[in-house]
Order: sequence, then C-alpha cells, then structure tokens
Amino acid sequence: MPFLRWLLRRTDGSTDPTYNPRRTSELYAKTPEGYIIAQDIACQYEYAREQPCSHCGGRLNVVAQLNRASQGLNELVCLCHSCHRRTSFIFDISNEVYQKWLARNLGKNYTQSYDGPPRKAAQS
Repeated sequence: MPFLRWLLRRTDGSTDPTYNPRRTSELYAKTPEGYIIAQDIACQYEYAREQPCSHCGGRLNVVAQLNRASQGLNELVCLCHSCHRRTSFIFDISNEVYQKWLARNLGKNYTQSYDGPPRKAAQS
C-alpha cells in the first residue's frame, strides 16, 4: 500500500487525484433537470456509497460508470448487496467547479466535451 500512496502522490501534496479540494456548498445539489451536482470524481462514489437501497435499505456497490461527458453527465450504476436491485445516479459534470478542477488536472490535455452552458443548482 505505501507504493500505491507514493504512486498517487501529486506535486501539490495531495494523495487522491480524484478529489477536488475546492468543493463548494452546491455539492450534491440538484439541477432543475434533477441531476446531482458533482465537483470531482471522488464525490460521485462517496454519494453512491452513502445512499441506502430504496427497496430494502441495503448497501449499494458501484458496478459501472457510464461516461456521458458529451451531455455534461456521468452515471454510476449500483447494485444492492442484499436484494441485488439496480440503482443509477446521474451526476452533472458540466458545472464550473467540476470543469475548472478537470482543466487543472489535465492541463494542456483538457478539452471540454459538453457544448452547452454549465448547469447550476435549482433555486429552492
């Protein structure tokens, strides 16, 4: 495990390249379309891990990640450990926080694949 930590170490001192230290209060808010606002990759898995199965209350495991970046979305498909029912969570990755984080991480390799305007949290 120490080698893995060393391998994932970054020049800015952080050890998890999937985590955005600049998360905001809009994390997990819903867009008007009902998508969940994600601000990095780690938060999507954190969200899925914290949700109980809507059928039996069991623990969910992510079994697939569907890249829908051209729509500004990412989908996690989960299965329940207990009843084996499938649940999907669709995350908005078009928002400015996510895109700025991605651009910082990818540098010159970054290209925005979603042509639409960034989605924002729905007004309550």
